[in-house]
Amino acid sequence: MNAVRRAGLCLFTAIGLILISQAAFGWGFWAHRTINRYAITLLPDPLKAFYQDHIGYLTAHAVDPDKRRGQWKDEGNYHYMDMDDYGTYPNFEVPPTFKEAVEKYGEDKVTKDGMVAWRVGLDVDSLTAAMKAHDVSLVLHLSADLGHYVADMHVPLHATRNYDGQFTGNIGVHFRWETGIPERYGKDYHFDGLDEAAYIKDPVRHAIRVLTRSYSLLGKLFRADSIAKAGIPKDSLYTVEIRDGRKEYIYSDEYYTKFNDQLNGMDESQMREATEAVASYWYTAWVNAGKPRFWEEGKNEN
Repeated sequence: MNAVRRAGLCLFTAIGLILISQAAFGWGFWAHRTINRYAITLLPDPLKAFYQDHIGYLTAHAVDPDKRRGQWKDEGNYHYMDMDDYGTYPNFEVPPTFKEAVEKYGEDKVTKDGMVAWRVGLDVDSLTAAMKAHDVSLVLHLSADLGHYVADMHVPLHATRNYDGQFTGNIGVHFRWETGIPERYGKDYHFDGLDEAAYIKDPVRHAIRVLTRSYSLLGKLFRADSIAKAGIPKDSLYTVEIRDGRKEYIYSDEYYTKFNDQLNGMDESQMREATEAVASYWYTAWVNAGKPRFWEEGKNEN
C-alpha cells in the first residue's frame, strides 16, 4: 500500500466500494502556487528582485512535482516521510542522510517510508550549485521544485503512515484538509506579518523538525474531521458522483463549515509557516553559493 499510495492515485476499499482519492497529493494547486508567490516577498534584495521578475514561472511551476507523478521513478516518494516508522513522537530517529537510512533499514523500506527530508537537502545543494554556475534556467526549475517539497512537509498527513485517516475512521480526510479547506476559505487567509527569510544551518535536520511539528497536529486534525461528520445524516454529509467510471464522494458545505471551525485556523497557520520555510530554503542556497548575482549573466535564458 505504501508504494502505491503516493505514486499517483490512492486506492483503498471502504464500505465495500473501491474509492479513488486524491489523498496522495500535497497541497492543492492553489495552495502551492500561493506559498511560492508569497515566499518571494520574504527574500532580501537583490535576490528578491530576481525572484519577483520570475514570479509567473515560480507560481505556475510550483505544482510540477505533482504533475510528474507516475512519470519519474520514486517521484511520489519524495513528497512525504512516515515519521511513525522512525520511532514515537516527539523522539523520532531519522538518519541524517539517505545513505545511512538505507544502510540501517534497507532501500525498499526507506523508499516506501518517504524521502522528503533528504530530497529537500539534495535540492538545496543542487540549487546552490546552479546559482554558482549562473544557470538561471536551472535555478528557476529547482526553486519551484524545492518550494513544492518544503510546502508538502507542512501537511500533517505527509508525516504519517495514517496518511488518509484510513486507520482512524477518517478516510478521505487528506484531500478534504489540504485542498477542500484552503480552496474554500483561502481567500480570507493573511500572509502579512511573516518572518523574513533566515539562514538554515542544516537543511535536512530542519526538515525533520518541520515534519515532527506537522506530525504533532494529527490528533487535532483527525478529531476535527470526526466532530465535523458527527450528527450529519449520510445523505447530507456527502454526495456520490461517477467520474471516469469511479465513485467520488463530494462532501457538503455543512461538513466543511464544521470542519473548518474545528480546525481553528490550522490550514492557514501551516501555509504561513510553509511560506516562511520556502523563502528560508531559497535564501540558504543563495548564501551557501556565496550570494552571487547569477542573474546578471543569464537574463535572456528565460
